[in-house]
Amino acid sequence: MKHKLIPIAIVLMSFASVAYASFATTLTINGTGTATGNWDVQIISITPTAQTGATDHVSTPSFTATTATFNVDLAYPGATSSYNVVIKNQGNITAKLSTMTDLTSLNAAAPTYLTYAISGMTLNSTLAPNATVTATVTVTWASSATTNPSGASKAATINFNYIQN
Repeated sequence: MKHKLIPIAIVLMSFASVAYASFATTLTINGTGTATGNWDVQIISITPTAQTGATDHVSTPSFTATTATFNVDLAYPGATSSYNVVIKNQGNITAKLSTMTDLTSLNAAAPTYLTYAISGMTLNSTLAPNATVTATVTVTWASSATTNPSGASKAATINFNYIQN
């Protein structure tokens, strides 16, 4: 009887070893991920539009990729000067306007009768690849101003900060 148990034990051990080996196999997966995005959102032009009471001393606004700088010379109370700022997404990733310069604090600074306004853009708006958006920046000398100072000025730098959507 002993002689029959030994071969049966050997067969059972063999099956157990094969079963363990089949469940203990290491599985290896290899792969490569490649990102080919191109981020390129920038101001491409600033064009004067409506000029009412702006003098011929107006300097051309300057700009970098995402910053526009204005230095406007207005002649009298009620005068305004507007500019179209064109921003283009020249990349292949959709962009979202996350922040822009807070005009509330800028306009509260002296002289308060000179104010800036931006229209045509809203926070969190998206800009698809190869699309453009136009913001209109308007500088106004309040018509209610009772003084006519000589040389009063308020320069402004307006930032448009985009992030990936």
